[in-house]
Formats: sequence, C-alpha cells, structure tokens
Amino acid sequence: MNHQSLETPRCKIFVDMHRTTGISREKCIYCKGRLLCGLPKCPIFEQVHIRSKIELADHFFGPSPSVFVGWQNYPRVHAGPLSLSFSPDDPALFDNPGRWYGSELPQVVDLRSALIRSKEKVNVNIPSETLQLLALAKTPPDIEVTLQRKPAFSIVFSAIAQPMGPSGMIKELEIADNVSVNKPVERVTTDEMNAQEAVWKLYTSDVDVYALTRLMSAGLLGIKKKMVPTRWSITTVDNILGNILIERIKELPVLDEYVVYSNEYLGNHFEILVLPQRWEYEQLEAWVPDTFWTFGMEETRIIGEHETYTGRSDYAIREGGGYYAVRMACLEKLQELKKQAAVLVFRETTPDYFLCVGVWECRENVRNAVQVGTFATLQEALESISLRLTIPMEEWKGKSVILSQTKLDSWMR
Repeated sequence: MNHQSLETPRCKIFVDMHRTTGISREKCIYCKGRLLCGLPKCPIFEQVHIRSKIELADHFFGPSPSVFVGWQNYPRVHAGPLSLSFSPDDPALFDNPGRWYGSELPQVVDLRSALIRSKEKVNVNIPSETLQLLALAKTPPDIEVTLQRKPAFSIVFSAIAQPMGPSGMIKELEIADNVSVNKPVERVTTDEMNAQEAVWKLYTSDVDVYALTRLMSAGLLGIKKKMVPTRWSITTVDNILGNILIERIKELPVLDEYVVYSNEYLGNHFEILVLPQRWEYEQLEAWVPDTFWTFGMEETRIIGEHETYTGRSDYAIREGGGYYAVRMACLEKLQELKKQAAVLVFRETTPDYFLCVGVWECRENVRNAVQVGTFATLQEALESISLRLTIPMEEWKGKSVILSQTKLDSWMR
C-alpha cells in the first residue's frame, strides 16, 4: 500500500479534492470512503493495490455464496452474484464475516479477492429472481457464468461492506444446482410482513445478520419488495435490530454496578463501559496517526456520536455504519446481562489498522469482547479502562456527553 498525506501527496485526485472542496484530514475520518466529498472514487482507497494468484477468465463455474447490489446511480445500479471460479470445501466461509474473527488482514483479503463479482444493470424496483434465488440458498449453489470480457484483477474496499474482488459484466448466467432454502427463511420471505418484522423474526430464528443483509439486499424482505444496495442493507439491518433491542432493553431492570468489556482485533481496540442508569448510548473513536484514514496526521482526533433514552432522529454521520454495528453488538451484551444500562464505547485505532475491511470488524470485535471486571464506582471503572488505552482519560472525558452528564449529576447531588 502506498502512503500519502496532504503534505506529501502523490495522487492528483487527492490534490484536486483538497483544492476544490477544502477537504481536511479530519473530514476523511468522518467520510471513511463514503464519497461525502462528491468525488466518484475515494482517492485514499485508490492507493490500495493488492495482487492475487487467482486466474481469471471470461467463463467460469463455481459456487456462489452471496450477491452484491451497488449503490451508484441508484435506482439503476449494478448487481449480480459473488462467486468462485473453483470449488473449495467450504465456500460459505468466503462471505461469512462472523467466522473470520481471529483471521489477520491478509487472510481476509485473500478470501474476498477470490470472489468474482459478475454484474449487470438493474432497476432496484424490479428485483432479479435469479439473485433472489441465490440469496435464499441454504448452501452456496454452483453457477456458470460467461462475462462479456475477461476481468482485470482489482479489489474494492469499503468502510461498510466487505472487500470485493474482480468484476465483469454478465453475458450469460445460469444456476446449475437445485436451490434448497431454510424453512424459517422461506416462511418469512413469502409472508406479508414489513421489513422490521421480517428481520426480527429471522434474527430470533438464529439467522445471522450477514444472511439477513443478503436477503435484504436481494429484495426479499418487506411488503413492497425492492433490492437494496449492499452497503445500505448492512446498516439497515443493524439499525432495525438495534431499535427493537433497545425497546426490549428498556423493559429490563437497571443494572446496579459498572461493567467493563475489552477487546482488540485488526488494529482496533475497544473498551465498553456499561453504566448503571437508563438506556443511553455513546461511541467515541480516537484516530491516532498512521492508521488507514490518518496517514500524515501528527495529532490524535477523537470524534463521537451519542443518543439519549428517546433515541436520535438523524443518521450518525460522523461514524456511519460502524456506529450501528457496534451499538447492536453492545445491545446483545445487555441482552446477555438481562439488564438495562447506558453504554459508552471507547474505540482506539492503532497503526496496525492499515486496511479498511468493513464494519463487520467492529461488530465482531465487540461481540468477542470479554468482561474484565465489575466495579462499584465510575472512577474505578475508568481507572481500569485507562490501563489499556494509550490516550489519557482526560482527553476522552473532554469529548464524552455521558461522562459530562455523570459529572454534572454527581455535582448536583
């Protein structure tokens, strides 16, 4: 990967973006490749170059573990299957981030770069029956694909979706297997129920969020069914589940102690503080120099998003999909505790975070966080957290809404 900064740019797009939009390094942290700058491609992502041993051809046969729906030029977008040109023992692994936890970045990139993204132009309001059938499949079915031309190798990264490998326009596509569908999935996708009901019913039937995203994206959920761009469907599922879990959490008794969870994976360190008070949520992210979005920066930047007991009415623009993925994982922790509580998340990046692979990393990081202790006071809990963070707690306190409120409440008493 080639590194650059605003001080030492090597990319003309990067220079032009800075001149025409006044974009700053801090805006890049907020944007994380979502093209908030208005450019057609992210110049930071464009600097990532990956090589692969995969042999590419314009005709191939292999299992298809997932589908992908693009977002640019919505509602007429590119969509198609993600498939392999060979037959591994476990093709489902290539599109199941829940099983990737513990893998290093090169292993994740190898898995995703092997998937070929075959695509054609579609209208999201007219879901593709072929893609719907592939998304419904209990196990990845074999497909035969002929592309208009041999694709060149490239891999696309996103702050939200998993990386994707080479792509090509479809000339012919045929499903070679009989597709088998899980009974709960078949029942829900054929019933007349709204998307929120469908997502919750499947989630409580042990259908994981990654399969739910696939079903949502293919246009299989909801009464008025339409395809949903993959990057939008990921956050949509996290938000739907999060909102339902919040209402259920509010019915539980309030926690009577402070609980701390901790974990670090792929250069992202998470400390989760659970506070004995009514539901409230805040996520703080500290972006240190020399991570994926901060090459060339000299100082740490802390950004945050917050919601009160009554929720929020706007999208968490500063943190995007990561906010909703982490929030949902934290709510799962509260479900395990069977308690209502407020949650404050400290996310600290490290220089090991040199490649962006999607919000699954945040979700699985928090899901796998271990409880390091319970504490009688906030001070004791924060002292424990401070031992594992590199940024002084005073800097976090200066950015935190929850900690400011807690301090005020204590003073008023």
